[in-house]
Amino acid sequence: MKRYCEMLLSGLLAVVLASGAVLFMSVVAAHPAYAAFQDEAEEEYDPVYEEHYAAWEAADQETDPLKSGAMIIEFMQKNPDSKMIAYFDGSFKRLLFKCSEEKKYQELETLAEQWNAFKPGEKETLLLIASAAKELKHEDKYLKALEEIYKIDPQPAIALEIARIYKDKQDDASYFKWLEPVLNAPEYEAEFNLRYELMNHYAAKEDTAKTIEYAQATLASMDKLKDPSAEVKAALPALRRAINHNIGAAYYNDKKYDQAIASVVNALKVEKYADGYYLIGRCLDEQRKVDNALVAYAKAQLTGEAGDAAAQAVAAKAKDRLEVIYKALHNNTTIGIDKQYRKARETADENLTSPM
Repeated sequence: MKRYCEMLLSGLLAVVLASGAVLFMSVVAAHPAYAAFQDEAEEEYDPVYEEHYAAWEAADQETDPLKSGAMIIEFMQKNPDSKMIAYFDGSFKRLLFKCSEEKKYQELETLAEQWNAFKPGEKETLLLIASAAKELKHEDKYLKALEEIYKIDPQPAIALEIARIYKDKQDDASYFKWLEPVLNAPEYEAEFNLRYELMNHYAAKEDTAKTIEYAQATLASMDKLKDPSAEVKAALPALRRAINHNIGAAYYNDKKYDQAIASVVNALKVEKYADGYYLIGRCLDEQRKVDNALVAYAKAQLTGEAGDAAAQAVAAKAKDRLEVIYKALHNNTTIGIDKQYRKARETADENLTSPM
């Protein structure tokens, strides 16, 4: 998921710089040469205009950006109807752009916040606040700015970044709230990792309906992948197996055993694995389909014994369960149990529910 955040932040910074360029062009009219030209055009002497021009010039030429910003805002607050308002406005925006260009993030954050308090809700200002706060690791300010930006321009990429921040804060309710517009956006329809993450979240909570919903959404999203990388392509089969197994486990927890078996059989089509056969055995066990359960447990044992330590642990469980059931049916002996292993080798996965 790191990739999504990096893409968003790169785009965010690009917008900030592009906005800065526009702001810079907007203050050309505030350049002293232009102001002098305008001044010469005045037909009559205007002492108020001269006073305001001198105030603007002093603020514009102040080298300390914070002092300059304070002078500009103070003037604009006191003289909202001044003929020089456009010049002060342009000078402040030039300050913001300069701080952004020079990476003076603390000054940028302070000035942008002051401007936002004076003229709230301007997208360019909020972008600059977000940019500075991100660099300064001021997470709460960054989050607040992003939420304000989203109100103005509800882009899914911004919603995704907001969702990730809430996830880091372990605020699940806000995380899922902000993830919703991302999942509904066409440009994210193939981002299966988002759905997979939600599937695992609800699986851990044993929420059957939500687990199945997001598992199926993950599979559908995977089907929409276009030109996946070799790495992703190689990982997809195992992921499909895991997802189908999770669907099966969710159905098992909900006592929907036929659906559980069907889902696990789909997982086994991708790869034979001990856990899958063991879960089918448990489903058949619950349905009192003893003969079928014996074969499923035998398959789990045979498959697991050839696997890693985790698979071998499943094999041991399957063997124990197989023998418990078999002994209960055969006078507490395992005589003839080899027939179960032969059936296990001969029975196709899709036939595990057929009469034995």
